[in-house]
Amino acid sequence: MPQQQTRNPEPGGQLDWWATAPLPAPGAGQVPVPAPVAPTEFVPGPAAEFVPVPGRQFVPGPEPVPATDSSIEVYRAVQRSAAFQRIRHSYRTFVFPVSGVFLAWYLFYVAAQAAAPALMRRPVAGPVNVAWLLGLLQFATTFLLAWLYARNARTKRDRAALSLRWDTQDQLR
Repeated sequence: MPQQQTRNPEPGGQLDWWATAPLPAPGAGQVPVPAPVAPTEFVPGPAAEFVPVPGRQFVPGPEPVPATDSSIEVYRAVQRSAAFQRIRHSYRTFVFPVSGVFLAWYLFYVAAQAAAPALMRRPVAGPVNVAWLLGLLQFATTFLLAWLYARNARTKRDRAALSLRWDTQDQLR
């Protein structure tokens, strides 16, 4: 494990744990490509570290396949399909109204702070005043909307989107 830096580096210097080989000046040749690294495994414990896995070698993954005209046409056909349009419609009919309501609720809170400070200072219970209560309700509303979005996605869109995804991948094979 690298040692922690105990002093500031000189001006223009690098910290120990960030130190890398300097890049050559432009036009001084190509930057060398680092050699492949052996796969490592995390070993938990007091001296937690990554150690090489014996008997395994680094195998680079496959090169990315460039998109062909046929795959582009498959995705365009999916985008024009009725199933995809239903999924997008379901998404939009939930997200846009809910976002608008939440934005209006937030702007109401900000406007109330600016326009009615006396009302916002009115105590509700002990040291909690109207401003604190509305501020805490902003957090509650955020969590409620996140839960509603996840439930809406799970019940109305996820199954249809997964089916469309499998159909698309079958067409690409």
